[in-house]
Amino acid sequence: MPQEIELKYALPGLDGATALQRLRRHPLLRRRTMQRLRLINRYFDTPDGWLRQQRCALRLRATLDVDADGRSLPGGARWEQTLKTAGEGGGALSVRGEWTTPLTRPRLQWQALQATPLGALEQAPARLRELVAVSETRCLRTTWVLHLRGGAVVEVALDEGELRAGRRRAPLLELELELLRGQPEALLAVADQLAQTLPLLPARASKAEQAQRLADGTLLAPVRAAVPRLPAGATPLQVAHAALADALGQLCDNLAAAARADDPELIHQARVGWRRWRSVLRLVRPWLPATPPDTAALHPLLETLGALRDLDVARTETLPAWCAAFVEDAAVHPQRQRAVRTASRRLEAAARHARATLRQQLAEPAIAGALHALGAWLVTLPPQGDAVEAAWAFERLQRWHARLKRQLSQHAAAPAEAMQALHAARLLAKRLRYATEAASGALPARAIERAQRWQRRARGWQERLGRWRDTLRAAELLQQLRADAALVGFLRGVAAATHPLRSMD
Repeated sequence: MPQEIELKYALPGLDGATALQRLRRHPLLRRRTMQRLRLINRYFDTPDGWLRQQRCALRLRATLDVDADGRSLPGGARWEQTLKTAGEGGGALSVRGEWTTPLTRPRLQWQALQATPLGALEQAPARLRELVAVSETRCLRTTWVLHLRGGAVVEVALDEGELRAGRRRAPLLELELELLRGQPEALLAVADQLAQTLPLLPARASKAEQAQRLADGTLLAPVRAAVPRLPAGATPLQVAHAALADALGQLCDNLAAAARADDPELIHQARVGWRRWRSVLRLVRPWLPATPPDTAALHPLLETLGALRDLDVARTETLPAWCAAFVEDAAVHPQRQRAVRTASRRLEAAARHARATLRQQLAEPAIAGALHALGAWLVTLPPQGDAVEAAWAFERLQRWHARLKRQLSQHAAAPAEAMQALHAARLLAKRLRYATEAASGALPARAIERAQRWQRRARGWQERLGRWRDTLRAAELLQQLRADAALVGFLRGVAAATHPLRSMD
């Protein structure tokens, strides 16, 4: 089967001109010949999305020659038809089936599609006649071809342009590295060098998927966790490949959207992705043949994500939930209503500042490069590893559940120790929840029900402790922002009244 092996990256914080300038000056490319083309990709599907359901993308592409400044050169467009199957891989690496047919005119060639996996489907002849153009991308592509030591050949392509779906438009800027010859390690080596001067944020969605999301109105929507598809009796490394790839993808997809949109859920889902990564990593760590890359460069980003999430929760959830009880009657207590409004404005301003900081951090090559390094490490893991006991995941989760019960039982200790126990219990609940979700397909049938029960308990405790912590954190933030002392005191009282220890007595 013909394959396309590529790495794809978003470039947060950059415009096309800046990205091109950095690439042209990079030591790896500055002495290489640069070629520019204008591409028009027209994507097809049935009105009910049959091709998408088959995890395929079908396009017609027009290629036009341009000069170094992007101006069109004489000569007509060259057309081709391409069918791609869904990508597989970890991080930004994608391995896709690809079938390309040159065309003399911009019309779908049915006979060529019959020679692809689609042709083997019984309903294909009828469904292919229903295909219509559903979206389009237009971009200026700048490419360099690198002939590397050892015989590998890699194409570096910068695409700048626009996504189109009906009347909707969205900007497009991404970097693709495609392996033309050689081993995937060559792609990673090139990406490592480019990541020194560009913020290479791993990206999963193809142009076809992005255009489809634009059509659906979900291009910048939060990306949630997907259930890993695992074979029965999956090994630790199989769990690692499936669950870690989705966790890293969830983190990076939401970060890329957060660079352009203000939806608080993007921040929440990015943090969920990171917690999933850490939980699964801890689950499979004894069986990993290599240590993951150091993540110290990510600490500023993670701290900003945490601070921004706290502000978002305080301004959109905690304060709105309790402001009516605090104000009671605006006619009787107008000063309380003013205090709430002032607090809300200050939280909004602090959140805007934190979001601006986040976007600055995403544009830093070191931070995006640390995420690229995690994806590159995941790609290099062996596929399965040595044989292990069938109950490997269950036994590890069972130990975590027992530890969680011990932590929760310490509520009768001294107040300071109890607070520490609750904090540790909250972290354990998160770890147990996300690791159980990731490894559910690897558990023996007899263990699934117990593990799911642990997962439900862990989720319940995570939410219970989280609500209490959110109220206490909102009071702390408002005190830092010099909000009205009465409002701060009221929220502290709410936190004390809803303390998890009270309901456990």
